[in-house]
Amino acid sequence: MSKLIYLPLEHIPSRYTVHMDRDITEYLEDSGKEFIKIYPDIPTPTSMKAGSFLDAEFTIRFKAAQIEELARLYREDVIDSGDIIWSSDLWHPGLPESVAYMNYFAKKDVKLRGFIHAGSFTDTDFVRDLERWAKNFEDNLFDICDRIYCGSEFIKNDIVKKRIVSPDKFVVTGLPLDEKELDIHHSNVVEKEDIVIFSGRNVDEKQPWLFEQLSEQLKGKAEFINTQEHNFSKDEYYDLLSRAKVVVSYALQENFGFGVNEAVYLGCAPVLPNRLVYPEFYSEEFLYNTFDESVEMVERILDDYDSWMPSTESCQMGVLGNGNNFIMEKWFNE
Repeated sequence: MSKLIYLPLEHIPSRYTVHMDRDITEYLEDSGKEFIKIYPDIPTPTSMKAGSFLDAEFTIRFKAAQIEELARLYREDVIDSGDIIWSSDLWHPGLPESVAYMNYFAKKDVKLRGFIHAGSFTDTDFVRDLERWAKNFEDNLFDICDRIYCGSEFIKNDIVKKRIVSPDKFVVTGLPLDEKELDIHHSNVVEKEDIVIFSGRNVDEKQPWLFEQLSEQLKGKAEFINTQEHNFSKDEYYDLLSRAKVVVSYALQENFGFGVNEAVYLGCAPVLPNRLVYPEFYSEEFLYNTFDESVEMVERILDDYDSWMPSTESCQMGVLGNGNNFIMEKWFNE
């Protein structure tokens, strides 16, 4: 009987990685599947800068240790033909080459599958500067994998246009939100306050300076909070989302949009650019084409939030309607 070799993302407090690993692990345990989880025992950084997204040195140590453990399992014949290596982050330099190399010399047919979040194929992604070598890595990755899961049609189409890969390898599923914690905060939603939040990272591709301009133009109208300028705990962050009325994005790069999707889950009306993944996920009434339109939309929602509530609760489209269990079934049972 084949088994699953599961490579989780490292647990970084400011990312979604903790709940994603928790939910995958629980699903695999409950399903009775035979699986091996490779989570190297490497000390996690004890502090993160506000707005931090990626600890480059830690992730390299972590992912290299995962490959080392995979090699040991190959050598000891724990991994065999028919098994599946499933990675929560396929953008893992060294992983596809190592699997193909070990398969060749061990004469084994072990599949490599997993989730692709982003990469140098996206023009505005922060790893775009690495494209000179990353393009070759990504082409190899997509060639070696037999199935690739992604969060949206937008990212799938972006990859297919720019890299050597068959579109038939892709399965668009969305990504699991932290439904357990979100549902707790949703059930405890207090009266909404005049709060407008910006949940994007403080990097050029998210254009946080436009949120500052928004707050200046609507000064006194609401409290404007750039969430990445604070070290909120998860409970504090979700509590803020449950009290806020509006979430705004000015992103130039977005393949899924965790921050916006969580905020909408907790009743924030979204004000989003009419580009990237957003038209796939949200109806036209929540999309703007110019900065001035975004200002007008935020002002209208603040003035009459109650009339936006029914629309807000049903505005999400496409794979955003996929619950976590549905996503796991797609990932591990096809």
